[in-house]
Amino acid sequence: TPTDLKNNATKTVAQALNGVLADSYALYLKTKNFHWHVSGLHFRDYHLMFDEQAAEILATTDLIAERVLRPALVTVAAPK
Repeated sequence: TPTDLKNNATKTVAQALNGVLADSYALYLKTKNFHWHVSGLHFRDYHLMFDEQAAEILATTDLIAERVLRPALVTVAAPK
């Protein structure tokens, strides 16, 4: 996708977004971990809440990855 940014600026933005992408994946996995291991009196409420939050985080993570790829750069987990 064409951009008005210079090549080095595009790389800087992609590197920053890759950091956010990695953090988003970590947050997704931590949230799913809470989802899998919740217990207690409010099990069902928390179980559903964490599952919903994890789905929203994953959707946001996908949007971030697509933003990195827009200027034809490489995401954190892209095969080489």
